[in-house]
Amino acid sequence: MRRFRTSASIGIGLALVVAGPSFASDLFDACALVAASKYEPGYVGTGAVDVANANSYDAIEACEPALDEDPSSIQISAWLGTAYATDEQVKKAVPLLEMAAAANNVVALRALGDLLILGKGIEQDLPRATTMLQQAADAGFAPAQLSLAYSYDFGDGVAADPAMAFKYYLAAADAGVAKAQVVVADRYQKGIGVAPSEGEAFTWLERAADGNDPQGQYRLGIAYLEGRGVPKNADKALAAFRASSDALYGPGVNALGYLTELGIGLPADAAAASDLFSSARGRNVPLGSYNLARLEEDGTGVEQDAISARQHYRDAANAGEMRAAVNFALMELGGAGGPLDVADAAKWLQRAADAGNAVAANNLGRLYELGRGVEADLGKARELYGKAAGQGYTLAADNLARLGK
Repeated sequence: MRRFRTSASIGIGLALVVAGPSFASDLFDACALVAASKYEPGYVGTGAVDVANANSYDAIEACEPALDEDPSSIQISAWLGTAYATDEQVKKAVPLLEMAAAANNVVALRALGDLLILGKGIEQDLPRATTMLQQAADAGFAPAQLSLAYSYDFGDGVAADPAMAFKYYLAAADAGVAKAQVVVADRYQKGIGVAPSEGEAFTWLERAADGNDPQGQYRLGIAYLEGRGVPKNADKALAAFRASSDALYGPGVNALGYLTELGIGLPADAAAASDLFSSARGRNVPLGSYNLARLEEDGTGVEQDAISARQHYRDAANAGEMRAAVNFALMELGGAGGPLDVADAAKWLQRAADAGNAVAANNLGRLYELGRGVEADLGKARELYGKAAGQGYTLAADNLARLGK
């Protein structure tokens, strides 16, 4: 299925129908129990499916016999078609969704619109997709508002428009879509499509967290930790991170490890922190790999292991964590945990420096000064020292002063 998005209900456009079954039955009820959307007319607040939690296997298993019993049911066709689409059985999904969308079923309009935007298993048709999403969004169907918001974000079938994207994100957030609530908070923090407001951002993060959304809990923890839109409060940050971690949300697990390592809101415990960082790494959180590598390199809370630390730094660096790239390069420069490789270290430092890492720029400057792994170039060394010094890195300022102009 398409990436899920945030959005909102704005205005009432065409009156869309949610066609009921030709006759009620136990099979219909069994299908609805696992496939109805909680935002769908007739199932608002009671449907099993939020924006991103559909269990396609259960829905297919329950809805196939229901459709066999009543092939004319628009509603069952929409539910089963959506389940097929989620399960990437597009050839089975499209005929059912086309039939239900022709009857203006909002669930089908949204699912088929997403398929048409992706063009996966079906010919891409952005104008038609946008029309369908707009129709369902105008009827107040929050998942369609979410999809339409992403369309305005990425320019899928419409001109990219941050203000319009925010309008639909806000509507979906107001309808209770947690993903939208987190995006709305992010937009308020960054001032994208709306005037910046840390206070408004905090309000939406709190609402997402109150709905037990683990990403919202994690972001709320950051707000409390950094004092964004609310006074700093270590205890509340800890509680939010712990709730996110308990839900096995990787960034939340890593954040709880950070507080545990430093003793923020609870006694410092490096061993417990290393376990949390390891868990975050297992959930594909690059920062978890980086933090675990730091402890392994120093032997803090875990047995010192340069080989493992070097590998975890590399994993995190490959995933885009530039602090890990710097530490990996430094291990290569010293031959720690593996072979000495100055040329490769220079490449990693260049990558991190290009990404704005001041420590990387300073260390790369040193390599250019000494001609290690790169051709000696004092002009390039001064440039890199200057770049890092401009970011407030004192050691680079000292190196620049030492070289002189």
